Amino acid sequence: MKGIFAVSKNRLRILELDEPKIGHYEALIEVKACGICNSTDLKILEGRFKKGTFPILLGHESSGRIVKIGKKVRNYRVGDTVLRSRLYDKDLSIPGASSRFGGFVEKAVVTDVWAEKGVEYNDFPHPQQKVPEYIDPVHATALIVLKENLHCIRSTDVKHGHSLAIVGTGPAAQTMTMWAKIIGISPVVIFGRREKWAKRFSDLGTDLYVAGDETPPDLEKILNTGGFDRTIEAVGSNTALSRCREITKPDGRIHLYGMPADDESYSVDNETDPRVFRSKVLEAEVHEEVLQYITMGKVNLKDWVSHIFPWNEYQKAFEIVREQKPTKVVVTFN
Repeated sequence: MKGIFAVSKNRLRILELDEPKIGHYEALIEVKACGICNSTDLKILEGRFKKGTFPILLGHESSGRIVKIGKKVRNYRVGDTVLRSRLYDKDLSIPGASSRFGGFVEKAVVTDVWAEKGVEYNDFPHPQQKVPEYIDPVHATALIVLKENLHCIRSTDVKHGHSLAIVGTGPAAQTMTMWAKIIGISPVVIFGRREKWAKRFSDLGTDLYVAGDETPPDLEKILNTGGFDRTIEAVGSNTALSRCREITKPDGRIHLYGMPADDESYSVDNETDPRVFRSKVLEAEVHEEVLQYITMGKVNLKDWVSHIFPWNEYQKAFEIVREQKPTKVVVTFN
């Protein structure tokens, strides 16, 4: 079977590897699609994040259908669509290869952690969750980002009457903006480096888009009253976190969502600011809530997948992400 590997820094190749063997509590997935993470997949490819030994199997935004189950699996069935299938280092038949996180492959594995732990499916949130039949597996990949970022908004503890600033313009910042407006937060202000993203965020309902170092009157009013109640750092850079500290109230909170590269870690002053915190990403906790918004028509998954490429055009897919053109690029396998 085929997998998309970083074979050295900034160099991708399709490599052949053996189909994984499943254990008693595991299910074999035929991967239908995997999204490219605009942040971590590129940083791993550049050798700047969660380093492993090359070749490295990429991908953590996968979706696929179960084709085989272990004899102790009780919460998955053949034919189920499941999120976040992956391979681990031990599953790779290529000598010296590593997995970060192994979703860009034709066959992968999910674990029935509920059966393994002896708990009920709805009592233990876990990211490898089932997707309803009415959702296409390709567009199901968008659920991962959507759930991560709704959980981020929830754990930021932003409430009605709070002002919210989001520093960043990538897919994470975009989905956070949508969620903040859906749950009624105002004002929501986006801080980006370039004016080109202004229309995108205006369409998502943001109250103000701030490009570069500009200080429009509406922003000045907020800053003159002490700054923002809540701020989210959605980039993963020391510069972005410094900006968050500048614009947040003395008694406000700054939520770290971005994942900095190993060579761009946060400064001690920035990270030890008492307003700064990072919460666990527990996307499974909002799985049903996101599905409800979809059935209500408030969220359309197709809006969050901008480009779809077959696996043999993976180089083009990654290049578009490098150029920061898309909302989300998805690579399909079957």
